[in-house]
Amino acid sequence: MIIKEEFEDVNSFEEFTILHGLILFDFYAVWCEPCKMLDEILAALAKELPADVVICKIDIDKNPALQKHFAIMSVPTLMIYKNAQMRWRMPGFELAQDLKKRIEEFLI
Repeated sequence: MIIKEEFEDVNSFEEFTILHGLILFDFYAVWCEPCKMLDEILAALAKELPADVVICKIDIDKNPALQKHFAIMSVPTLMIYKNAQMRWRMPGFELAQDLKKRIEEFLI
């Protein structure tokens, strides 16, 4: 499932991570060309992942508090949260099959 989310602050972000077990966060910007390429990868990936895995897209321009909190210097930046803890972070993006394998590591 892919959702776009705007968070009021870091607390609302943390509450979101508590509500969902496994989340792939995609910090992006609408003006970012690599982010647009990643959209296609994430759409394909969402069809292959279990329904309880959430892909959450966060526009850094609409969520400046999160951009600052996580010191995001480039987009896209991907993060995986499991059980409300960041387990993996990477600026840029991976191919769909590599990203799927990475997420599946956290499904265990």
